[in-house]
Amino acid sequence: MERIAVGKILQGLRKAKGITQEQLSEVLGVSTAAISKWENEQMYPDISYFPILARFFNVSIDCLFGFTNDLSEQEYKDNLNECVGLFKTGNYEKGLEKIKHLTYLFPTNDRLRVNLTSAVIPYLALAENQNLRREIALNLVELCQVCADKELQVQKHFILAHLFMLTGQYQEAATDTIIMRNNAFKDNVDISNGLMLKAEIPNTIDRINSSIEILSAQIIYELRNKISYLQKENNLEDALALLMKQVSLVELLELDRSYNYMLYMNIAYLCCRLGKLNEAQQATEKFVGLFYENPIASDILYQICRTGFQSAEFSKIKDTQEFKSLQSIFGRK
Repeated sequence: MERIAVGKILQGLRKAKGITQEQLSEVLGVSTAAISKWENEQMYPDISYFPILARFFNVSIDCLFGFTNDLSEQEYKDNLNECVGLFKTGNYEKGLEKIKHLTYLFPTNDRLRVNLTSAVIPYLALAENQNLRREIALNLVELCQVCADKELQVQKHFILAHLFMLTGQYQEAATDTIIMRNNAFKDNVDISNGLMLKAEIPNTIDRINSSIEILSAQIIYELRNKISYLQKENNLEDALALLMKQVSLVELLELDRSYNYMLYMNIAYLCCRLGKLNEAQQATEKFVGLFYENPIASDILYQICRTGFQSAEFSKIKDTQEFKSLQSIFGRK
């Protein structure tokens, strides 16, 4: 087990305060030789001295033991990248172990546990083993639920909603979504942008554009929900029509064209189900064209599309030139 470097910490605090070993010994009522032995790590101070040392140097007792609840920016990035890397490569159990270890080392750092959990959820959602996915998600729920930081409650419930969806606990997911919305939105309509515009406050247009982007994404997401409902009701024609309207909406609102990847894939899928194979080929061709104009930047989106096009429905167009071009994108034989 790694030795706690109390002596080195004590020496650093003493020098920072600008006092000698002799002066510190007088404060504590011990010999200068004892201070020297502490700093050279030949022996530890008696535990009764720690509260006195903490008050004298104006630090916590945790600090004297070398414990901290914060990571440096580089430490944070390194640990985040390691956790994401493990989940990204399918090492979910090792990734969970790493996150648990970090939350053990930094038990009151709620932002750390929330950010780590949020970062790995998209990769966990791609896990093919449903039992493993559920088990990992339940463990992450436990880690996330203890977050008490008031500033993180909206993010916490947003994450919990996603985790409960991964476990199939849709009622719990809905509850957390309601809590999240109640915490995030106090009014039905946000009129602040209009007031800022009238007051001629600088950069208001940036805020307006940001609001449009956020609301547009929400509209697209809710339309996806409606399409899912229509598909569940086997109303495929209406679902397809709504997907077509979404494509126009993305263009109208000048949204990121990456939205179209999912739209073209889903249009092609529904066209295959409806037997509209020419339309399915056209949607696939648009997907391929978009890829060469604007390659998929997100690994997660790439994997989702790659998996989506493996659906059995696409066997109806697998021998077409459009689908062969698609296969070359995803490197499948």
